Parts: sequence; structure tokens; C-alpha cells
Amino acid sequence: MNARLPDRQTSRALLIGASRFSNGDLHDLPAVVNNVQALTDVLTDPTLGGFDQSSCRVLTDPPTQQQVGDQIHAVVDEAVDTLVLYYAGHGVLNPRGDLFLAVETTDPDPRRVHYSGVPMEWFRSALADSPARNRILILDCCFSGHAAEAMSSTTSAVSGKLDIRGTYTLASAPAHETAVAPVGAQFTAFTSELLNTLRQGVQGGGPLLTLGDIYPALTRALLASGMPRPQRLGTGLADHIALTRNRAYRPAASPAVKPRSVSESHRSPTVPRRRVAEEQDPKVAAEFHAAMLDGYRRAKKELNYNAAYFLKMVQEVGGLEAARRLIRASSVSSGFTTLWEKGRLDLAVEAVVLQDRFAGLFTDEEVEIARSRLAAYGYHLPAQTS
Repeated sequence: MNARLPDRQTSRALLIGASRFSNGDLHDLPAVVNNVQALTDVLTDPTLGGFDQSSCRVLTDPPTQQQVGDQIHAVVDEAVDTLVLYYAGHGVLNPRGDLFLAVETTDPDPRRVHYSGVPMEWFRSALADSPARNRILILDCCFSGHAAEAMSSTTSAVSGKLDIRGTYTLASAPAHETAVAPVGAQFTAFTSELLNTLRQGVQGGGPLLTLGDIYPALTRALLASGMPRPQRLGTGLADHIALTRNRAYRPAASPAVKPRSVSESHRSPTVPRRRVAEEQDPKVAAEFHAAMLDGYRRAKKELNYNAAYFLKMVQEVGGLEAARRLIRASSVSSGFTTLWEKGRLDLAVEAVVLQDRFAGLFTDEEVEIARSRLAAYGYHLPAQTS
């Protein structure tokens, strides 16, 4: 799946910011107003974002849950290509651990919140019912990781449908942690780093800034600042959904043309330079294919991570071609991100590519991409295998 921006005519975004609260047990969050305005500006920037001004709605300080429900219903009915739902404010849990999003009149008493808070179920149902091809939920609130848990629950009636049709949930904090809104700051911590990522782009990414690019960059920045680790849930294809252009994108410079030796003159100039002797050796190719499958099995056994999309690709096109496609993709795969989160990039395709016995199967450019990608995520192979 190639990354692309949302279709401007048939995409919709709803950004909800709750900054004022009548109940004294919920402190005001003045930075939330700045959150929604700045995020709207980025998404609708004609040189950067993928949304028209008219297709991006802002709802600030809704007094009741009903007003939120009306606005959700409106954008769900209108979105055909891409739907983005964003909420910033307070998250409140009831005694069963269900997440409710606060509005101005919400009573945060866990036994009473369901009467005045916006149920997370409303967002979940909206995403399930929407005809939009791509659906994105972004939550910047305490306990927002419950959203990812709800989406992935094996007992959920809608989780399968969401995964099949391609969805992405990005939450500011794990299920049992609070989000951070520094006193006096212009933005909340999570949205501040999200805005920085969207505005500045991601070095080494493609021309479009995909969710697969955004999440690792966002996570690194937040953890470096001592903030909670954001949570995400998305299918393999959802990682390729783009929100904006990548301002940090730099096209690869064309390599200098080198004189070809007589022995190379018969090769087509369109064929990348490889160590052809090894590539044509069926034994080496078979060993690489086996190594790819072994990586899948180890991830499943040691990390309880079932990389089903990766396995399907390897089975369909072979380990060598699957590796080349993943290496040359404009952004890292969801599998790479998962392995990075778990501290096991030694199982990543890029690490296998750089093993001495396999590096000759790939072009110099592909080897360099693998090396640079691992280095960007803080992983360096032992010297003897580089």
C-alpha cells in the first residue's frame, strides 16, 4: 500500500477540546484550546496538511455530552475517505474501568460519570459505523490507553471489523497512567510533541508523513522528556495512512556515474548493482528465506508477537523479495515499530539483511538503508556482522 494524503473532498476531522469544567474536582486545562487550534492549522495548511478548512471541525468546551454526540454523528455520516477524531481533556474511569471523556458539566465521581461524561463507546461505535476507508482516533487525556485496549479486546463485537477495514488509535498515555499538561505551557505534553513532529517532519522518511513515521518519532521525543509512553493500535496497512507532507523529506541524491568495467558492460543500466554470484546461489537465497521465517517464529515465541502480515508477504513473494520491499518502503513497518518498542530490533528484517552471509544479496543502497534505519532507532549491530 502506497502512502497518500486524505482526499480533501471526502475526508473529515473533528477536533474536540475540553478546557473548562464546572466541577471543582476537575481542574481547567487552558492549553487544550491551543491544542485544537494549532492541530487544525497544521492539518489544513495547504502546503502541509491533507484537509480542507471546511472539512475540519473544531468543538471547544462542549457543555454537555449530547453536543459531542451530535458532532460525532455529523462527521461520521460525511466522511468517505478518511475520518479523524481527536479529543483533548480529562479522562475519567468508572468502577469497572470504562473510560469516559469529560466535558464542561461532567461529574468525575466514578459512580456518576456515566450520566455526564462522553462514553468511549461512542467513539468506538462511530469508527465502526463510518463508511470512511481510513479511521484515526487520537486521544490526549488521562487513561487514554484504555481506548487501545477497547479496540483490541478479543471479546469486542467491533474489534474485528475495525482491524479488517484499517483503523489507527493513538493515545497519549498507557491505560493506567495520567497524561501530562504542564502548568503554564502552551500545549499539553503529548499534543506539543505531535505538533512538533507534524511541523518539522521525520528525517529519513518519505515525502508523506505517515502514522508509521509519526508514532516512533513521537515516542522517542516524549520518552526523552520523561513523559508517558504513548500507545497505539493499528493494522499493518493503517501505518501507511498519511496526515501531512513530510517537511524533513529530502530526495536521495543521484549517485555519481562511475565508469563501468568491460565485465559490467553487458548489464542493463536499470538493474541495481548487486553481488550477482551470491544472489544467484540458491543455497544462500534459501538460507535467507529460512532466516526470515525463523525471525517470525522467534518473535511469536519470545515476544508473543504474531507478525501475520509479514508472514503472509514472505510466503507469497519469498523472503528475499519481502525484505527488499520492506527495506525500500517510504516508512518503517508496523512490525519494525513493534520490535523497537519491545527492545528486539535484533529480530528485524534490517538486522538480518546486514549479516555478513546475506549482505551480498542486496544493493549497496539497500544495505545502507538498513544500517541507517537501525542506527536511527538506537540499534547497532556487532562490528563483526556489519
